[in-house]
Amino acid sequence: MSMINDILKSAVNNVQKEEFDVGKWAEEKNTERQWAYQTQDEMAIKITEDSKLYQTYLDVQSNFPTYSVGNALLVTAQNPKATQLKDVKTWKKEKISFAGKPNKIIILEQGNIYTREDGTEAQGYDPKRVYDISDMRVSRQLNTLPYTNEQILKAVLSMSPVEVQIVPNVPNNKVANFNVKNRVIEVTENSEINSIIQGLVREIASIHMLTFADSELNTFENESVSYMVSKRYGMPTNNFNFDKIPDSLQAMTPQEIKQELGKGAECFEILTEGMDRTLGMNNRAKANREYER
Repeated sequence: MSMINDILKSAVNNVQKEEFDVGKWAEEKNTERQWAYQTQDEMAIKITEDSKLYQTYLDVQSNFPTYSVGNALLVTAQNPKATQLKDVKTWKKEKISFAGKPNKIIILEQGNIYTREDGTEAQGYDPKRVYDISDMRVSRQLNTLPYTNEQILKAVLSMSPVEVQIVPNVPNNKVANFNVKNRVIEVTENSEINSIIQGLVREIASIHMLTFADSELNTFENESVSYMVSKRYGMPTNNFNFDKIPDSLQAMTPQEIKQELGKGAECFEILTEGMDRTLGMNNRAKANREYER
């Protein structure tokens, strides 16, 4: 027994443990937090000035429907090709390790509520490091979902808050149109199924977001939701065009841009959650959408 004690004592004495520096850790976290806030604001402006970058943001948001606009902007800035993001603890829990030196992606998650100097309470946000599946020792999982257009159409119809009717034609040569007076979505008969799906999503989104009034910004937002749904469910997206970003969106502050884009992101999350349920996908943990700053 004495020999075992001697070995244990020797081992303990020879290990030099580095003490945890709370101050250094807090400073690092604060630096990352401020970087995240600044990057969100910068990206909010950039995507309204560059149509290709805006479409890249939509691609990221379509991959991560439960992410806030702010976090989708952070992923767009750091790794827009990311498909599955988890922290180290979660990857380890799934018995998956890094393939090499990982590339961290900083996002923000809800932290503690704090009291401002004026006495009011505010929600705090903490930086969180996540890593994409491309950094892991595992085959990259394809993001294309194996559903037919007919199945996707049924899933879209399940999310319509109003009746859908087939008519000979709808105004402005559209495939689908929300008839505000009759409170129905009219669909042109004998239209191609991809066009019907995308047209229906535009009109359903316009009802959810109250963006059915004729304006450049409303049309742009409805189109963005339709694009994200098409992208997520593997439908063709070459017919979408975001070259003309509305002047009203470009004139907004970063915070206003994030709030405006948040309408589409929240609508997209609602639609995909319901569609996934109709398609029989596994239930996903519902994540609260938080709009940082």
